[in-house]
Amino acid sequence: MSEGQVSLRVENLACVRGLRVVFTDLNFALAGGGVLHVSGANGAGKTSLLRMICGLLAPAAGTISLADGAASSLADAAALAAQCHYLGHADGLKNTLTPRETIFYESRFLAPQSGDGARAGEDFLVFASLLKQADQRIATLSAGQRRRLALTRLMAAPRRVWLLDEPYTALDGGGRELVDTLIRRQAEAGGLVILAAHEPVPLADHQLVLNA
Repeated sequence: MSEGQVSLRVENLACVRGLRVVFTDLNFALAGGGVLHVSGANGAGKTSLLRMICGLLAPAAGTISLADGAASSLADAAALAAQCHYLGHADGLKNTLTPRETIFYESRFLAPQSGDGARAGEDFLVFASLLKQADQRIATLSAGQRRRLALTRLMAAPRRVWLLDEPYTALDGGGRELVDTLIRRQAEAGGLVILAAHEPVPLADHQLVLNA
């Protein structure tokens, strides 16, 4: 994680999908080490909010900015997106690759400063309990194994902001513990975590409820 105290600020944010106003005048701030749990009924805008923060969806109004103690606000959408990891409902994995190839690519090419990509990739696969499946095609993995691999990619290329949409989906008890460990590590490193989940999130120290 980079130097300085990172913080995210959302001001007067509005989301409109088609002719429907999803939410308006949304305001919150989250400082480094914070974990924000976003909850609400289906259609309340949880996924839309995450997608707005990482630049995949343009807000109808309002601003989103990221800053640290040594830099001015990164209000530009592209600059902000470069600081984010977004894990949505889809895992974003290429079925023809193996877990080893996937993690090696992430750690070697998206985070070249991390050092030995092969060594790091091996460590990440062990951490996610995927070493036995390291050389299988991703297409052959179970839903839970795919989700574990997608989550492990968060470590391979560090980013200040993690945006997780229903990260516990398809995971057993061990997989859920993996999610909690990753969230805890990101927060302890001074990063931010914003996750949308229907279930309680004990690690969250901030709550945001969206009303449909």
